[in-house]
Amino acid sequence: MRRKFVVFLAIATLTGCSSPSETSKGQSPSLPSQTTQSPQQNSECPDGIIDWIDALKINDIQYYALPYGTYTVEENMKGEVIGEVLFEMDNKACSDHQMQNGDAAYLEVGTEIFEFEGYNPDFRVIANDVIYEVKENEKAETIGDLYDIEGKVVGMSLRSYFDGSFITDLKEEHWTEFLDEYLALEYVGFDKIYEKIGNEDSTFLDIHLEDGTTVRFSYWTEANAVNPGAFASERMLEIISLYK
Repeated sequence: MRRKFVVFLAIATLTGCSSPSETSKGQSPSLPSQTTQSPQQNSECPDGIIDWIDALKINDIQYYALPYGTYTVEENMKGEVIGEVLFEMDNKACSDHQMQNGDAAYLEVGTEIFEFEGYNPDFRVIANDVIYEVKENEKAETIGDLYDIEGKVVGMSLRSYFDGSFITDLKEEHWTEFLDEYLALEYVGFDKIYEKIGNEDSTFLDIHLEDGTTVRFSYWTEANAVNPGAFASERMLEIISLYK
């Protein structure tokens, strides 16, 4: 079984992941709809060798796994069970599969999905001792609605686009101002900013959290756009320009 991690949300479309609006109907407010298999599963699937992104979807929110080896999940990090996996896509779904509530790329059917203590489950959840972080949520209006990190950040750093290597830390007076601006941005979704990005290379930025994990996102300075889908402010551009 092969797993692939990516930074750009555009890859989700290429590998068959859908927007959060493409969900099964009739689910309860807290649990995914109780379907035993995806309606898109058929005898002709899979239709090739597919390297799925390690993703899951529940409550109309799509999550990607954080990179393995960068954290350890302890039992006290797990909160209430909020759902379970209903369909494992690996070796079962076709390349045009549209994710539905209860779908997961590599988690077995029946795997429990837990709240992550200290975070809103709209931001992060835990399943099979893996942390999954939000990538798409059409209910969010701002980046702050997506990322439950206010008051939990201890710093920010700049990373190389080419290999992810460390470049420099942002000064506290810069990252605090940058973060306030970032969380207030209107969330428009990746498709909107993708129209402006073109072939531009991005800058990687890490937001370092109190629990030792990071939120990594891309900043395309020419388009002045950021993941997971927003147009940055002029002040954010001014701050990053000090480090480039």
